Amino acid sequence: MTQQREAPKVGERRTRDGSLAATVGDNSDRTMTFVASDESVDRYGDIIRASGWDLSHFRNNPVLLYGHDASAVPIGKVPDIRIEGSRLIAGVKFRPEGESADADDVYSALKGGFLSAVSVGFLPTAKPNMIWAPDDPDHEKWPTGYEFVGQELLELSVVPVPANPQALALARSLHLSEATQRRLLIFDEREVSRVAAQHRRNQLAIARLRPRRHGGNHVA
Repeated sequence: MTQQREAPKVGERRTRDGSLAATVGDNSDRTMTFVASDESVDRYGDIIRASGWDLSHFRNNPVLLYGHDASAVPIGKVPDIRIEGSRLIAGVKFRPEGESADADDVYSALKGGFLSAVSVGFLPTAKPNMIWAPDDPDHEKWPTGYEFVGQELLELSVVPVPANPQALALARSLHLSEATQRRLLIFDEREVSRVAAQHRRNQLAIARLRPRRHGGNHVA
């Protein structure tokens, strides 16, 4: 049976994932567009209503962060933030090339398809509504979350991806250094060890299939 979780509190900082909406090829102005939030049900069962967004304070300091790290220098800014129907749309601009290694790495990873997710940091400013009532006999058919109807946008972040084999392979194909991979990936050490072990097994298997030279002759 689905259990009810504690209700989100007004003034308690929250995050919610969004996605890359569009990007312009090799644009020199280093801009991209994201769907920062929409009204789809997220992994917690929550919904954020677009009509509830308060963007006034964010527009005064429209920073683009990486991984919600407010202690680091921003990797860009968000000169265009707006509501379109049920979506919060963010047009971002990365810092000029060569000015920030972190900004360059993240921008390159986004362009290469290695990163694709953003996340909003926000504060609920109105009490969220429970999407289903515990005494509703049909409540198990409903999401087990809350409906946010008033929230202040604090910041927008590009967020890392899990270090699964596909992510690692793509990172290497983009020639990202190990240090950069550590910044851009969420590492599960057990998964990394498993991938490394499999890579070694693959290399050994390939080596066994290669003909060896002995005294100038090929030996099978």
